[in-house]
Amino acid sequence: MHVDRVSPGSSDSGERRFWSAPEQAVLERLDATPAGLTSDEATRRLASIGPNRVGADRHAGDRALLARQFSSPIVLLLIGATVLSVFLGDEIDAAIILAIVLASAGLGFVQERGAVHAVRTLLGAVQVHSEVMRDGRESEVALEQIVPGDIVVLRAGDVIPGDGRVLRAQALLVDESALTGESYPTRKEPGIVDANAPIADRDNSVFLGTHVVSGAGTVVIAATGASTELGSIGAHLDVTEPPTSFERGLRSFGYLLMRVGAVLIVAVFAVNVILDRPVLDSLLFSLALAVGITPQLLPAIVTLTLSRGARQMAKDRVIVKRLSSIEDFGSMDTLCVDKTGTLTDGTIELDTALDLVGRPDPTVAEHAWRNARHQQGFINPIDAAILASVPTPSEPGERLGEVPYDFERKCLSIAVDLPGGPVMITKGAFDSVCRISTTARLPDGRSGPIAEVQQQIHEAFRTLSSAGFRVLGIAITPLTKATTTITARDERDLTLIGLLAFADPPKPGARDTIAHLTAAGITVKMITGDNRHAAAHAAAAVGLDRDAMLCGADLDLLTDADLVAQADRVGVFAEVDPAHKERIIRALHTSGHSVGFLGDGINDALALRSADVGISVDTAVDVAKESAAIVLLDKDLDVLLDGIRRGRQSFANTLKYVFVTTSANFGNMVSMAGATILLPFLPLLPRQILLLNFLSDIPGTTIATDTVDPEQLDRPTHWDIGFIRNFMIVFGLVSSIFDYLTFAVLRIGFDADARLFRTGWFIVSVATELLVMLVLRTRRPFMRSRPGTALLISSGLIAAATITVPFTFAANGLGFEAPPASVLGVLALILVGYVITTEIAKRIFYRHMGRQRRRPGRATGPSSRTAGAGCEPASFGS
Repeated sequence: MHVDRVSPGSSDSGERRFWSAPEQAVLERLDATPAGLTSDEATRRLASIGPNRVGADRHAGDRALLARQFSSPIVLLLIGATVLSVFLGDEIDAAIILAIVLASAGLGFVQERGAVHAVRTLLGAVQVHSEVMRDGRESEVALEQIVPGDIVVLRAGDVIPGDGRVLRAQALLVDESALTGESYPTRKEPGIVDANAPIADRDNSVFLGTHVVSGAGTVVIAATGASTELGSIGAHLDVTEPPTSFERGLRSFGYLLMRVGAVLIVAVFAVNVILDRPVLDSLLFSLALAVGITPQLLPAIVTLTLSRGARQMAKDRVIVKRLSSIEDFGSMDTLCVDKTGTLTDGTIELDTALDLVGRPDPTVAEHAWRNARHQQGFINPIDAAILASVPTPSEPGERLGEVPYDFERKCLSIAVDLPGGPVMITKGAFDSVCRISTTARLPDGRSGPIAEVQQQIHEAFRTLSSAGFRVLGIAITPLTKATTTITARDERDLTLIGLLAFADPPKPGARDTIAHLTAAGITVKMITGDNRHAAAHAAAAVGLDRDAMLCGADLDLLTDADLVAQADRVGVFAEVDPAHKERIIRALHTSGHSVGFLGDGINDALALRSADVGISVDTAVDVAKESAAIVLLDKDLDVLLDGIRRGRQSFANTLKYVFVTTSANFGNMVSMAGATILLPFLPLLPRQILLLNFLSDIPGTTIATDTVDPEQLDRPTHWDIGFIRNFMIVFGLVSSIFDYLTFAVLRIGFDADARLFRTGWFIVSVATELLVMLVLRTRRPFMRSRPGTALLISSGLIAAATITVPFTFAANGLGFEAPPASVLGVLALILVGYVITTEIAKRIFYRHMGRQRRRPGRATGPSSRTAGAGCEPASFGS
């Protein structure tokens, strides 16, 4: 069959149908060989077709960052209005306003650019890689650098880095649910598939966005990035990540400011027009007011604060993949963790291989060795422990076939050719192996009905599990000479021959760490696939409630509503599968919790995506690491606790900027809106309002380095738009009271004209914003909470600059004049009164809000089933 060669990565329809052509033709078309590409050729292809990425880079480039500084419609309107004023002859005023707007944008760009570049560097530490044949040898290559023609080696847990054709497969099972919706893994094998076959039927192909469940294989990549099936879907659908709670909070906060700003613009513009003031001046003044109430640098401040938090967390060996997840990390109040390697050492050892009545049995150990040695799917610590503990049998056997482990069957079967004839050896979860066994090897060596030894089996299993051992079952069945392959249908009517007991002791400091997490307002819940007895033993060892347990079989009997009612009270979930984990996470989320999930296995991907904050480790399988928002470089709860504190610190500093800036700006804008009615002139010129906003924002850029009071880190923190609104109104009005006092002093006491009035009020407005930053940044009396050095220095410098400006050559162009010493003295007294009043108001406000928030806890009475119901051992046998 002749196949026309096309350039690698082409979106040509013939190229896209790589599943329907002979293998050699596909390789020729891609100009690839089984030995892989050379590094130089791969580099050339990458430069030609671009990174292997679906959608835009999540980190904007410099041009996009600069453009973002001018994305506000109000800022664009202001620029348009100033350009119009140039044509109307007011070039100086327009130039000053544009200069201030550009300076503000430049400040935001510099801060945000540095933050984005720092985070991009951090992400390199947890980048997902693929094993690729380059220059004739297997090499690790970042997923984004995979190109068409690459030969990729796949193993269990690997993320598939592109659409490709299977060249070799060893029991290769792939989860394609992201593309097909099919929950069961698909077996992949070499071959040719009809050109019109849908994705679900292309058994000879793999696709970007899926991952390997078990087995191994080799594929040639035919398409990457936008040319893949996932890229094609992304062209028609919104494939961006759903917003985190932090992003939803920012959005709600933005809507609040939009509503307030819209009312101000319309009302102030209407009043000025009614008072027969120039329309252009009135428009510019109204727009400047709207800019004034909007914290223009908020995006830059947020990015700067969170990126600094990310850098600090990296020092604690916690890598943040998505900046906005820091808030979720800090606000997390429920943490779900696996048992193995998180609460335990993770160094699994085979303690003993036993017969069904609890006696050591070398035959059981040898069959376990054969099962572990000949399996070619999921590389796991259980098999490694068996191979390390059991000597090589005199008859290791020859591998005939395999049914890989999956999380539905919970067992692994290997067909082995032995001198006595071929046999299938099945190893897996004790209940699963018992369920497919109809006979058992009795103490006298003969086989008999499993019911004859069920009591002894149960006793041995319970004794071992209650002592903290993880217990697996071993069963066998003879095969016919003609058997060369086995399937899951062959896993029936087996003979149960023994038990395997694995030791995995609790981590020495796990109990203390869980106590510290609890003290920090975080409830820890164990979610494990281990049996109920082993789970209860581990829970008791680390200080979790072993009695509040729910098992997988009982979870299946609960409706989603029942699970929501019970999940809050359950401390240990045992004998669960991946679908159970996702249901548990969703139930906890529905009941109002901010849920974190720590997982590192193939079966954790669903739960990691469902959690408010998915947490994995650097040693996790690729699909877990790719699904997580936070990656720990050490699988240690102490590291996690340090990261949570850093997350809370970052969020606390972000909220400081929001609280302080919005309340100060709101007060100033309300005052100016009222002053337009009371005064025969505009209280501040548009350029003065923008300068005020710019100067007061500069100390805000240092808020990321501010110290945080220890009590602010004790409990989870969440966005509360109602609280922000109340805070803005209360402290904005306090500010307005002193603004009107300033009006009266300047107009009545000093008979100030427009220029002196504007100078005096400008000084007071900037000073109040600086002072309120220091007072409202803490709930303590402000003298008992030391600000960060950068915040203190920048505030002092801006205060000095504000007082100096009216005495410089720039005063005339800005519309200021040098105020007399008497005016400055009275203004200083007003500022002292403002600080004292704000401090008193702060104490009253927090006391009142504290009383409002104290509500009796809602009842968590039992639903139709108790949390521990059904956790007695199930019956064994078929």
